[in-house]
Amino acid sequence: MAGTRSPLRERWILASLAFVAAFSVFCGVASVDDPSFPVGLLIATVTALGMTGLFFIPAAASRQLPDVIRRSSRRTTDTPGEAAPGPR
Repeated sequence: MAGTRSPLRERWILASLAFVAAFSVFCGVASVDDPSFPVGLLIATVTALGMTGLFFIPAAASRQLPDVIRRSSRRTTDTPGEAAPGPR
């Protein structure tokens, strides 16, 4: 894979991800009446899960995803030694 570079190596993308994470955590902590460590930890966890989910949107929205799933399922059903699925 020579020549392909991960978009995460771009500084502006990393800076924007850090800004979004910091701003999200700040807004979450600022909106709580009595901020404490467990509340901050919960907000940071929800922010991290949300940002992780954002990484899967391009893959899930890809037009090639149905083909990849179809090929993958065909490969697992054609494994030698397994019975072929019968008609439904």
